[in-house]
Amino acid sequence: MICPACQAENPPGTKICVKCGHDLPQPVEASAEAYTADPFIEKSSKNKSKFGVRDMARDVVDFCWLLLIIFLVFLGFLGEVTHWTFRFTETEEAQIHVKPAIVKPIKHHRVIAQAPSEESENIVAEKPEVVYGNPAIFYKKGKKQFDLHHYQSSFTFLRQALEIDPTYAQAYFGLGYLYARFDMNDAAVRMYEMALRFDPTHSEAMNNLAMMYFHAGNYDDALELIQKAVAMGDSADSEYNLGSIYLEKNQPDSALSAFQKAVSMRPNDAAIFNNLALTYEKLGKKQDAIDTWNKVLQYSDNADLLQQAKTHLDYLQAQS
Repeated sequence: MICPACQAENPPGTKICVKCGHDLPQPVEASAEAYTADPFIEKSSKNKSKFGVRDMARDVVDFCWLLLIIFLVFLGFLGEVTHWTFRFTETEEAQIHVKPAIVKPIKHHRVIAQAPSEESENIVAEKPEVVYGNPAIFYKKGKKQFDLHHYQSSFTFLRQALEIDPTYAQAYFGLGYLYARFDMNDAAVRMYEMALRFDPTHSEAMNNLAMMYFHAGNYDDALELIQKAVAMGDSADSEYNLGSIYLEKNQPDSALSAFQKAVSMRPNDAAIFNNLALTYEKLGKKQDAIDTWNKVLQYSDNADLLQQAKTHLDYLQAQS
């Protein structure tokens, strides 16, 4: 072997140069036989050609996961197509049969809740029809059935309107009012919000949703929403509700302006005069309060309002 450092000859198999001590390069012999006869390589290649029970189980699990993912994607797609429209539980539908609760003192916009005639209770409820055509027709049928106190039929017609057009805001508004009448407040809020989702300019839905917030004690959100409703156009109900919120927030000056506008739109409404009289008292305007309480006596047929007006009049006149 030739030393690469000093070129001296060394006996075969020598690892260090006998002359200079430099490490000598060692020959490397590759064994093809050893590679091909390696038992681990043979075992590995055999395993690649086999498909066992464990592999099948893993494939089944993977397939199940794939089905679940496809189902979730389909569910999301279906939700987007239907705009995640409302779904009614059996409990909610059953509650429609319950006798309505007493209407709260704050007025809601009375679009589908006009006073029924005395003989309306004897009229047989109209049966729902096949779902096709214009959703406005089904809304009108739902309103008519509501006015006749046939609440289940009203509910069915309104739902059918939404089956025709899931974006029909007026039907959501009608359902919201129907739910609110039965004190199903969460469902009512959901319906009003859906109405505003598909029609952001629906002032009546704004008015009623604001009142839902008001009764829940959320005065700030109620005020913001009712101000938008008032800005949409002239409405005695919205002005009345705006004044009621200001009165509750102890802002009588703002309340006075709202109630005066409401009175100018509806000059014989005892409930508006009632709150206007309370506002005059808060502002220390006794004579205006006395005159307004007398308006309550003139226009009201409600025993509670009449009693309240008499009590306040006696108190104010005693002070005078």
